[in-house]
Formats: sequence, C-alpha cells, structure tokens
Amino acid sequence: MQKLSWKEKYAGILVLFISIVFLLMQVMGSFGETSKSYSVQNGSFIINKNEFFSDLRTYSVALAGIIAGWCLLKGKRLGFMLGLPILLFTMTLASIMTTEKVMKVKKFDNSMIGFGVAILLVLLAVIFLLLPAARQRYRVNKMVFLLTLLLFAGLGGAYIYLQ
Repeated sequence: MQKLSWKEKYAGILVLFISIVFLLMQVMGSFGETSKSYSVQNGSFIINKNEFFSDLRTYSVALAGIIAGWCLLKGKRLGFMLGLPILLFTMTLASIMTTEKVMKVKKFDNSMIGFGVAILLVLLAVIFLLLPAARQRYRVNKMVFLLTLLLFAGLGGAYIYLQ
C-alpha cells in the first residue's frame, strides 16, 4: 500500500469533517424544541412523512460521508467513489446558498466570506482528488469515474426528491 500524500489526507479529513458536522447539525435539529418531525399525541407516536424523508436523506449522506472519509484515509477506491460526490455535493450546496444570499442582499456582505472560504476549501479537495497521482493511487479508471459521476447525480436527485 502506498503512503498517502498530504493532499489525499486533506481530502479525507475534509470529507470526514463535513459529514460529522452535517450529522451533528441534524441530530441537534431532531432533538431541539422546534422540531416537529416526531410527536406523541393521545398516546400515539406521530411521524411527519416529509420530515422523515428529510432526516433519512441527511443521515444517509452523513453516513456515506463518514465511510468515504475513512476509506479515503485508508487509500481505498470506495473512498474516491463516495468522497468525490460528497465534496461536489457540498460545494454545490454552498454555491447555491451563496448565490441566493447575493441575490437577496444585492451587494457584498461580510457574511459571504465564510461561504467563499468553504467553497474554496472544498474546491481544493476536489482538485486534489482529480490529480493524476491521486487517481493512480485510488486506481480510478473510466468506469470508476463514470460510476462516481452517477453517484453524484443520484445523490443530487435523492436530495431534491426526498423533501
């Protein structure tokens, strides 16, 4: 097994960090006072279907991200196949949120600096994973890359349709 460079370690740690933060935010939101996902009324346990699908979507993305980060740090191909879509998905969400904020405010605001830094950090991780050395280390061929892009499309579709 080849030793990972700092670039692959950076991508793996970033995927793990993003997934753990995503998971913690979801858990805190589920158990918060404003949560309307689950309730008990007249002795019956009531589940809001839309909130259940939203929670399922979030937990599955977080679990896939944790697995991807771990596999990236271990140098496994599965880490590349799951990690790259998670990074692209995160970058897409941050870009959409930034665009919405810019359109709403219609001028530069200091709160947009955080989104810009986040997008830059994730973009660097994506570039590091697409470098020839990383693709060779994770044994990425055309079929693996195609499957990775299909997983990204599936992740985006699941995120949109499970609302």
